[in-house]
Amino acid sequence: MRHWLLLTTGLLVLCSALLAGCGNGDDTPKGGGSDEDYLRAICAGTSEFSNALVSKSNPDDIAKVIQDFIKAMKATNPPADLVKYNEQFIKYLEDAVSEPTSLVTRTPPMPDKDAARRLAALEPGISECKDGTFFTRGATAAP
Repeated sequence: MRHWLLLTTGLLVLCSALLAGCGNGDDTPKGGGSDEDYLRAICAGTSEFSNALVSKSNPDDIAKVIQDFIKAMKATNPPADLVKYNEQFIKYLEDAVSEPTSLVTRTPPMPDKDAARRLAALEPGISECKDGTFFTRGATAAP
């Protein structure tokens, strides 16, 4: 009986440790990343999307580029004040997967004015922001 109790207790401890290590699967960034790294992710994704619009004729191929963009944005660690904006931007991208060219006609969400201005000021110095207009355009139009 004692062996059975020890074995059961040991298995419970092992299972608890394994389940605790699994987490809840939530890999949502919590904030604390740099503006520059965040801009690199956004600018690289928008550049890839723009390239897909001119180089791919199949909507499924453009949708794949958007899905890759979504993965990149989910993996990035935005600055703390841009976490909620990042979630909105990811939702904006996800909503476009079924109709990929809709991103051309839909207005993307923008962060608050201060964050948009801060990011816009950094765009010219980020090599991935070749066009350097994503936040610059919205910095004056943001609410």
